[in-house]
Amino acid sequence: MLLGTSPLRLSFAGGGTDLKEYYENFEGSVVSTAINHFTYVIVTPRQDNSIQIFSSDFQLHFKPKRYDELISEQGTELAVTVVKSLGFQDGINLMINSEVAPGSGLGASSSLAVNLVKTISTLTKEKMNNEEIAEMAYDIGRNKLNWFIGKQDEYISAFGGFNFIKFNKDKVTVNKISINRNSYLELEKNLLLFYIGKTRHSSNILQEQIKQITEKNQETLNSLHCVKDLSEKMYSSLSQSDITKFGELLNVGWESKKKFSKNVTNQYVDELYDLGINSGALGGKLTGAGGGGHLLFYCEPSKQEQLIQKMQSKGLKQVKIKFYESGCKVLDLYDFTNS
Repeated sequence: MLLGTSPLRLSFAGGGTDLKEYYENFEGSVVSTAINHFTYVIVTPRQDNSIQIFSSDFQLHFKPKRYDELISEQGTELAVTVVKSLGFQDGINLMINSEVAPGSGLGASSSLAVNLVKTISTLTKEKMNNEEIAEMAYDIGRNKLNWFIGKQDEYISAFGGFNFIKFNKDKVTVNKISINRNSYLELEKNLLLFYIGKTRHSSNILQEQIKQITEKNQETLNSLHCVKDLSEKMYSSLSQSDITKFGELLNVGWESKKKFSKNVTNQYVDELYDLGINSGALGGKLTGAGGGGHLLFYCEPSKQEQLIQKMQSKGLKQVKIKFYESGCKVLDLYDFTNS
């Protein structure tokens, strides 16, 4: 039995510049971290040559089928595409799930893609490094499943850690952010995450952004230039362990992100965000492409109780998070239980 795990992520600045329509012309960069919430892939062998798939996220079960009978259907399209891309034809039971609801802005779909590539490639005994895993996961989502996605989620889930990631036409560079340990722990403590409870299809929002980029909409391009510049400033402030500046830049980035597309925010989200700022947060943002999911705030400890109470009064649930240093991994539970 194999257990694959891949972390979810929080993106702090530069989101949108990881779309190829942008970075192939202007280069892109993001500040992003893996967090201690995960997607899971569990694989057990079968005695026949059929593949059976269970998805708890979509509450779906697809009965055993042989490799040449596999068809991509809603809820299993990612698993089936990874299996076929890696040419895996042995019999297995494949169970997939994540700790958050689909569309909640923490990169779950990309994390699951990375997880499936890592786990199935382990079964096929292909030795893939983190970059190869991230690139295959991205290619499957963007080019084979036609999802309108950027690249950062696959890279942060594959590599893990707290990183400044740069994108250009030919290469992706992952730079680990060097920050004072005490400042790192203080920043982790000052970040509060709340689940709004309204999920959305980020692909639809990103499709609109891609359209605006392709059509060279100047407001959208200027906003993307701005968040790329902010990611560089945030990287600089973090490298100097200036976490107060980090909080301020979150707020500036959110104001720029709202200009990407009319679907990034709505009146409900704006009201929640304003309430957070008025309750003591220095800055914040909606996670992911926008429209719903999770709301992130930077708030110093002395003001956190008030902020938490205000968010809870609106029906939001706090999600406890910590930064996570590792990327995707696969455990052989048979070896583990017999060690």
